Amino acid sequence: MKRFIPTILLVVICIGGFWYASSKDFFQEKKDEPKSLLTLKQEDVKAVSVKTEEGQIELSRTTNGWDMQKPAAAPTNSNLVDSWLDALGLVSSTKLVEDQATNLTEYGLDKPLGTYEITLKDGSKQGLLVGTALPIEGFSYVQVEGSPAVYQVSDQSLTSLNKTPVDFADTSPIKIENDKVQSVKMTWKGQSWSLSKTDKDKVAADANWKLGDKELKGADASPLLDQLIFLHSSELPQAAAQKPTTGGELKLEIALTVDGKDVTDVYEGKLSGEQIWLAKQGGQWVYSLTAEDIQGLADAYAGKPAKPAS
Repeated sequence: MKRFIPTILLVVICIGGFWYASSKDFFQEKKDEPKSLLTLKQEDVKAVSVKTEEGQIELSRTTNGWDMQKPAAAPTNSNLVDSWLDALGLVSSTKLVEDQATNLTEYGLDKPLGTYEITLKDGSKQGLLVGTALPIEGFSYVQVEGSPAVYQVSDQSLTSLNKTPVDFADTSPIKIENDKVQSVKMTWKGQSWSLSKTDKDKVAADANWKLGDKELKGADASPLLDQLIFLHSSELPQAAAQKPTTGGELKLEIALTVDGKDVTDVYEGKLSGEQIWLAKQGGQWVYSLTAEDIQGLADAYAGKPAKPAS
């Protein structure tokens, strides 16, 4: 029995050593902890640049929000820009590929597929350069602007940064608050329809309305007002001077009570093929809508049942 004691001790030591090594992950490949690549405060950002193979977008902060300079001047939705900045700050690496990269061609970073850059109030810049895809599906090589390190980053987080100009644009031509609307008159291809509130001092949902001669409750009138608000362009709005709309096939006259005063907003639209360009009288921008959407709106104001979705 005594001659087996050294063997037993050796086995016990080996088992203990194996357990200790396993507990310390000696037999596993070390994985990098996720690392945020940029640290930013939205209020410190004064400009945004998005450069991809499709083109370049440039935005600058103003006292009222954001303006688009490239590819063209256009109304901008500030909430969408702020969401993009949130996404930029959340981009994290899953692995450090190379600490001091000298051959950027190897990673497609000599000519990045995407460059996402911000300019801060102090004039300094931060940005991410996106290179080619890794052999591992769903990841790309990324470099922080001004740093020699190359990281592995999930394509899912990068997708939120890859925007087109219209993704930042304010594409809604009609901006009204339902509770301020007193009436809507729609004229389309020579025919007119009207929606009017009969309880002037009540909010839209509680008021009684008339669609032509038909009595409506607020619950039935509100969706007709919502249809105006939900109209949106799938293209970048253009300067109103470039697309005159006066005397076109569409006219919307929206009477409102604002701060105790009665005002009327007038919108005019002109057909161009299957598109209709719509602008507010005296407004700066003109918006491209589909003739199909306008016909659907006309049918609703004419009291026709909605067509079933195809």
